[in-house]
Amino acid sequence: PPGRPTPGTDELVLVVGGAGRVGTRLVTTLRSMGVATRVMTRDPFSDASKRLKSLGAEIVLGDVTDVDTKNLDDAVKGCTRVVACFGAQRVSKPTDVFWLFDERGGPNVTDANHPAAVNHRGVVALAIACAKTSTVKRFVRITGMSAGYHPFDFVCVALNLVLSMTIRYQRLGEISTRLLNDSGIEYAIVRPGNLMEQARPTNSVVIIGHNSAKQPAGKVSRDDVAECVLGAIFWESAKNATIGISGKPFPTGGVTTEMVWDPARGMHYRTVEMADEVFEGTDVHAMMGEMKPDTEPEGVVKYQPFVFMLAALLAGVFTGMSALVFALGKKMLAAVVGMA
Repeated sequence: PPGRPTPGTDELVLVVGGAGRVGTRLVTTLRSMGVATRVMTRDPFSDASKRLKSLGAEIVLGDVTDVDTKNLDDAVKGCTRVVACFGAQRVSKPTDVFWLFDERGGPNVTDANHPAAVNHRGVVALAIACAKTSTVKRFVRITGMSAGYHPFDFVCVALNLVLSMTIRYQRLGEISTRLLNDSGIEYAIVRPGNLMEQARPTNSVVIIGHNSAKQPAGKVSRDDVAECVLGAIFWESAKNATIGISGKPFPTGGVTTEMVWDPARGMHYRTVEMADEVFEGTDVHAMMGEMKPDTEPEGVVKYQPFVFMLAALLAGVFTGMSALVFALGKKMLAAVVGMA
């Protein structure tokens, strides 16, 4: 695509999770541009890792959840830009509810595949490794659009309930990313909407916003997300910015619909204008040039009460339905016995 940044010849980009679906696209693009690229992966011998190695990428072993950080420190050494392109989506278990308000134990601590270990502590470990060096200029973290939603938003509550509080830990990882600025390292956070594997459909558009502006979380091609991340790595306009990227099947004219609730009408859709910080088009890099640094960085928010309320509601519905089915079954059995 036209308008891509022009990196210097002294750049060395580390992509952690570079063998994933977005990471592979990003690394392939970096290598096609002649950028020295290092990929840290848990499986250096996977087919994806072999393909990237054939393109000239350096493949190294590492896992952000390892207690021993030697591999992590070695991977970061000498790099000028670091991309955290990884995440965990562990399906919740019924017993997780016992640790909802106490994160000092349970799967939050014992399960290395839990979002707490990957999306939060893993990002912290990588950020610390970057802060130890004198070469890293920018740290880019890829999360998800819902990390910027209000904790009461239904999508946010449902994802936290089903996927082990994944949005909460993405948000905590973002906060840790922004703290790197205190060490003199720039950051950029990219929040994609619903990802799709295929290329952007004909006549569809990309929507990109900054400063945590609310935008529709429509489907967006991983190709466009990789281009957005490329811009987040190098563009000056992306420095210390939180960037959302999504898509729409047709131009919106600057308006979108959102689901709202009020006592009179219940749940319904309403048409709203998109914020001034949100741009729409087909040229990802042109829109990336409009990004600006965060003015009001987001802090810690409480997701647990809303997740608990939804879990309690679902448990109540399940209990009520079970009691109803049991009562109906008992009546039917009594009727059958009576007929006999």
